[in-house]
Amino acid sequence: MAEAQSGEGDVGITNEQILQVGAVLLKEFIFERVRRHGDSGGDAGGDSGGDGNILRNELGGSGLCDPSHKKLAQCLQQIGDELDNNADLQRMLADSSIQPTREIFVKVAREIFSDGKFNWGRVVALFYFACRLVMKALLKKIPEIIQTIVTWTMDYLQEHVITWIQEQGGWEGIRSYFGTPTWQTIGVFLAGVLTTVLVMRKM
Repeated sequence: MAEAQSGEGDVGITNEQILQVGAVLLKEFIFERVRRHGDSGGDAGGDSGGDGNILRNELGGSGLCDPSHKKLAQCLQQIGDELDNNADLQRMLADSSIQPTREIFVKVAREIFSDGKFNWGRVVALFYFACRLVMKALLKKIPEIIQTIVTWTMDYLQEHVITWIQEQGGWEGIRSYFGTPTWQTIGVFLAGVLTTVLVMRKM
């Protein structure tokens, strides 16, 4: 049974619970993607053994225990896989001006939600971008910034997105979004966001 009771017209899931679960899901999303990309010699570099140990230490925690969280994490990973397959997006992310700085993170986060519309694809896009900044941090041998990137992401969710997540009944809403006709269009959208950010950066 879920921790938060959302029936009987009561308070339902609290913001604190949403942030706690969100942080767990984000850390697992980052860890799993870096582990996979390390194995394939991707953006995170080929030596995944050391990176994996460093990353788990920097992220804290020991992985997911709650079965419902594991299912949510699987949905997130599959959306992440879809983003990996978008050639335009990958080309944008490879741009040298995309660096693990707060300025770049905030620019991209604002651009993702610039029209004031929220959906799970955009939330996952934020996670995905945070993950790619972590990969760049590992590549540059600055693992100490990883926890900071997680903090930027959770701060942004708390300030701008948390009310919407609560309205969806919490993170479980991802499972109903996953498999809808729109979820696979997120890569095209995020490539457009990054184009805008890169243009803004070069102005």
